[in-house]
Amino acid sequence: MQTSVELQAPFSYAILPIIILLLLFVAMLVFMFISQIINKKNTTPEAEFKPVFGADLDAHKLKYLRELEEVACKLQSEEIDGRTAYQQLSMTIRLFVYEVTHIKVQNYTLSDIASINMPLLYELIREYYAPEFSKESEGEILSSIEGARKVIERWK
Repeated sequence: MQTSVELQAPFSYAILPIIILLLLFVAMLVFMFISQIINKKNTTPEAEFKPVFGADLDAHKLKYLRELEEVACKLQSEEIDGRTAYQQLSMTIRLFVYEVTHIKVQNYTLSDIASINMPLLYELIREYYAPEFSKESEGEILSSIEGARKVIERWK
């Protein structure tokens, strides 16, 4: 049987609109990626400062001064090494600041701490950074404990 209808060529898309759409999509992804990086750099942690006063402050001071004493005793009895002592010291001072100010500094990096305008805390944590993260502790841990003790005692 003969038909007068002949086979048609397969349907084809124009390649130029597809290339333009792909380039626009890639440009949009690059723009979103760069803007997210810039926004991440510009955001600093919000410090919600709710100070603790009076008897509560004294109770917190006493609690954390005892913790510093425990770290010093463990270090002198060689239960822990210098690096572990620096890590415990850092966490102790960070938790103290959190309990008296309600600012979650235990989650902050050194640059985050610098941005919240607490120079005493910044100096302490900066002092702990190298010995805390190095393989061999090179700091003077007993003087660091004494420095932390002074900061806690003077806290208002």
